[in-house]
Amino acid sequence: MKIPFYFLILVFIISCKSTKIVSETESISKKTEMEFYENGLLKSIGQIDSDFLSKAARIGLWSEFYENGKLKETGEYKASSYVNCCIHGVCDVIYSYKIGEWSYYHENGQLKAKGIYKIDKKHIETSCEGGDEINIGFLNENWKFYDKNGTEIIPTEKEIKEIEESGMVDEFNMIGN
Repeated sequence: MKIPFYFLILVFIISCKSTKIVSETESISKKTEMEFYENGLLKSIGQIDSDFLSKAARIGLWSEFYENGKLKETGEYKASSYVNCCIHGVCDVIYSYKIGEWSYYHENGQLKAKGIYKIDKKHIETSCEGGDEINIGFLNENWKFYDKNGTEIIPTEKEIKEIEESGMVDEFNMIGN
Protein backbone atom coordinates (compact mmCIF):
# COMPACT_ATOMS: atom_id res chain seq x y z
CA MET A 1 0.00 0.00 0.00
CA LYS A 2 2.88 2.39 0.72
CA ILE A 3 4.52 1.86 -2.68
CA PRO A 4 1.53 3.16 -4.75
CA PHE A 5 1.23 6.14 -2.38
CA TYR A 6 4.90 7.03 -2.82
CA PHE A 7 4.57 6.52 -6.56
CA LEU A 8 1.63 8.98 -6.66
CA ILE A 9 3.64 11.52 -4.67
CA LEU A 10 6.55 11.14 -7.10
CA VAL A 11 4.26 11.53 -10.15
CA PHE A 12 2.65 14.61 -8.59
CA ILE A 13 6.03 16.23 -7.88
CA ILE A 14 7.30 15.53 -11.39
CA SER A 15 4.09 16.73 -13.08
CA CYS A 16 4.04 20.00 -11.11
CA LYS A 17 7.59 20.85 -12.09
CA SER A 18 7.91 23.84 -14.42
CA THR A 19 10.07 23.40 -17.47
CA LYS A 20 11.64 26.04 -19.67
CA ILE A 21 11.52 25.29 -23.38
CA VAL A 22 13.82 27.39 -25.48
CA SER A 23 13.86 27.56 -29.26
CA GLU A 24 15.52 29.94 -31.67
CA THR A 25 12.36 32.03 -31.99
CA GLU A 26 10.71 31.96 -28.56
CA SER A 27 11.05 30.94 -24.95
CA ILE A 28 8.05 29.43 -23.18
CA SER A 29 7.77 28.42 -19.53
CA LYS A 30 5.38 25.48 -19.27
CA LYS A 31 3.58 24.23 -16.20
CA THR A 32 1.29 21.21 -16.05
CA GLU A 33 -2.20 22.14 -14.90
CA MET A 34 -4.67 19.51 -13.66
CA GLU A 35 -8.24 19.95 -12.47
CA PHE A 36 -10.30 17.27 -10.71
CA TYR A 37 -14.00 16.61 -10.18
CA GLU A 38 -15.31 16.32 -6.62
CA ASN A 39 -15.40 12.53 -7.13
CA GLY A 40 -11.60 12.58 -7.55
CA LEU A 41 -11.54 11.83 -11.28
CA LEU A 42 -9.52 13.99 -13.64
CA LYS A 43 -11.49 16.84 -15.27
CA SER A 44 -8.71 18.34 -17.42
CA ILE A 45 -4.96 18.20 -17.94
CA GLY A 46 -2.62 20.28 -20.05
CA GLN A 47 0.10 22.88 -20.10
CA ILE A 48 -0.13 26.58 -19.31
CA ASP A 49 2.38 29.27 -20.21
CA SER A 50 3.47 30.19 -16.69
CA ASP A 51 4.95 33.50 -17.91
CA PHE A 52 1.36 34.81 -18.25
CA LEU A 53 0.46 33.96 -14.60
CA SER A 54 -3.01 32.88 -15.73
CA LYS A 55 -4.80 29.53 -16.04
CA ALA A 56 -6.29 30.94 -19.26
CA ALA A 57 -2.85 30.76 -20.92
CA ARG A 58 -3.34 27.22 -22.22
CA ILE A 59 -0.69 25.98 -24.64
CA GLY A 60 -0.01 22.69 -26.33
CA LEU A 61 -1.99 19.50 -25.85
CA TRP A 62 -5.03 19.59 -23.55
CA SER A 63 -7.49 16.86 -22.67
CA GLU A 64 -10.82 17.26 -20.88
CA PHE A 65 -12.87 14.44 -19.40
CA TYR A 66 -16.46 13.76 -18.43
CA GLU A 67 -17.30 13.17 -14.78
CA ASN A 68 -17.51 9.43 -15.58
CA GLY A 69 -13.80 9.49 -16.52
CA LYS A 70 -14.26 9.15 -20.29
CA LEU A 71 -12.45 11.53 -22.64
CA LYS A 72 -14.58 14.55 -23.65
CA GLU A 73 -12.19 16.42 -25.98
CA THR A 74 -8.52 16.64 -26.87
CA GLY A 75 -6.38 18.95 -28.97
CA GLU A 76 -3.97 21.88 -28.85
CA TYR A 77 -4.23 25.46 -27.63
CA LYS A 78 -2.24 28.60 -28.33
CA ALA A 79 -2.14 31.57 -25.89
CA SER A 80 -2.52 35.21 -26.83
CA SER A 81 -4.01 38.44 -25.42
CA TYR A 82 -6.45 41.19 -26.29
CA VAL A 83 -6.85 44.77 -25.06
CA ASN A 84 -9.38 45.65 -22.39
CA CYS A 85 -9.93 48.82 -20.37
CA CYS A 86 -9.40 48.26 -16.68
CA ILE A 87 -9.77 50.53 -13.65
CA HIS A 88 -6.11 51.55 -13.85
CA GLY A 89 -6.09 51.97 -17.64
CA VAL A 90 -5.55 49.71 -20.64
CA CYS A 91 -4.68 46.12 -19.77
CA ASP A 92 -4.13 42.86 -21.62
CA VAL A 93 -6.54 39.97 -21.08
CA ILE A 94 -4.97 36.56 -21.60
CA TYR A 95 -6.89 34.03 -23.70
CA SER A 96 -6.23 30.75 -25.44
CA TYR A 97 -7.72 29.47 -28.66
CA LYS A 98 -7.93 26.02 -30.16
CA ILE A 99 -5.61 25.23 -33.07
CA GLY A 100 -5.02 22.25 -35.30
CA GLU A 101 -6.88 18.96 -35.05
CA TRP A 102 -9.40 18.41 -32.26
CA SER A 103 -11.49 15.39 -31.35
CA TYR A 104 -14.71 15.53 -29.31
CA TYR A 105 -16.42 12.52 -27.76
CA HIS A 106 -19.88 11.58 -26.54
CA GLU A 107 -20.21 10.61 -22.88
CA ASN A 108 -20.32 6.93 -23.92
CA GLY A 109 -16.82 7.25 -25.46
CA GLN A 110 -17.90 7.31 -29.12
CA LEU A 111 -16.36 9.96 -31.38
CA LYS A 112 -18.70 13.00 -31.60
CA ALA A 113 -16.76 15.33 -33.93
CA LYS A 114 -13.31 15.64 -35.44
CA GLY A 115 -11.68 18.30 -37.55
CA ILE A 116 -9.01 20.92 -37.97
CA TYR A 117 -9.71 24.45 -36.77
CA LYS A 118 -9.33 27.21 -39.38
CA ILE A 119 -7.68 30.17 -37.64
CA ASP A 120 -9.08 33.59 -38.48
CA LYS A 121 -9.74 36.97 -36.87
CA LYS A 122 -12.89 37.78 -34.90
CA HIS A 123 -13.96 41.16 -33.54
CA ILE A 124 -14.96 41.11 -29.87
CA GLU A 125 -16.50 43.77 -27.67
CA THR A 126 -14.39 44.78 -24.72
CA SER A 127 -14.73 47.57 -22.15
CA CYS A 128 -12.56 49.69 -24.47
CA GLU A 129 -14.29 51.68 -27.19
CA GLY A 130 -14.07 49.77 -30.48
CA GLY A 131 -13.25 46.42 -28.86
CA ASP A 132 -10.39 44.33 -30.26
CA GLU A 133 -9.65 41.59 -32.78
CA ILE A 134 -8.59 38.15 -31.67
CA ASN A 135 -7.39 34.98 -33.34
CA ILE A 136 -9.88 32.16 -33.02
CA GLY A 137 -10.49 28.76 -34.58
CA PHE A 138 -13.55 28.23 -36.76
CA LEU A 139 -15.10 25.01 -38.04
CA ASN A 140 -15.19 24.40 -41.78
CA GLU A 141 -16.78 21.87 -44.14
CA ASN A 142 -14.05 19.30 -43.46
CA TRP A 143 -15.30 18.60 -39.91
CA LYS A 144 -17.03 15.25 -39.40
CA PHE A 145 -19.79 14.68 -36.84
CA TYR A 146 -21.07 11.38 -35.45
CA ASP A 147 -24.03 10.20 -33.39
CA LYS A 148 -23.69 8.25 -30.13
CA ASN A 149 -23.45 4.99 -32.12
CA GLY A 150 -20.55 6.19 -34.29
CA THR A 151 -22.59 6.83 -37.46
CA GLU A 152 -21.60 9.94 -39.43
CA ILE A 153 -24.31 12.61 -39.34
CA ILE A 154 -25.01 16.11 -40.61
CA PRO A 155 -24.62 18.33 -37.54
CA THR A 156 -27.33 20.61 -36.22
CA GLU A 157 -26.65 24.33 -35.80
CA LYS A 158 -26.68 23.73 -32.04
CA GLU A 159 -23.90 21.10 -32.29
CA ILE A 160 -21.75 23.38 -34.46
CA LYS A 161 -22.33 26.37 -32.17
CA GLU A 162 -21.48 24.31 -29.07
CA ILE A 163 -18.06 23.39 -30.48
CA GLU A 164 -17.33 26.85 -31.91
CA GLU A 165 -18.17 28.51 -28.58
CA SER A 166 -15.69 26.24 -26.82
CA GLY A 167 -12.92 27.49 -29.14
CA MET A 168 -11.65 30.18 -26.74
CA VAL A 169 -10.83 30.37 -23.04
CA ASP A 170 -10.06 33.70 -21.38
CA GLU A 171 -9.47 34.94 -17.85
CA PHE A 172 -13.13 35.92 -17.43
CA ASN A 173 -14.55 32.47 -18.16
CA MET A 174 -11.88 30.83 -15.98
CA ILE A 175 -13.34 32.50 -12.86
CA GLY A 176 -15.09 29.87 -10.81
CA ASN A 177 -13.39 26.94 -12.56
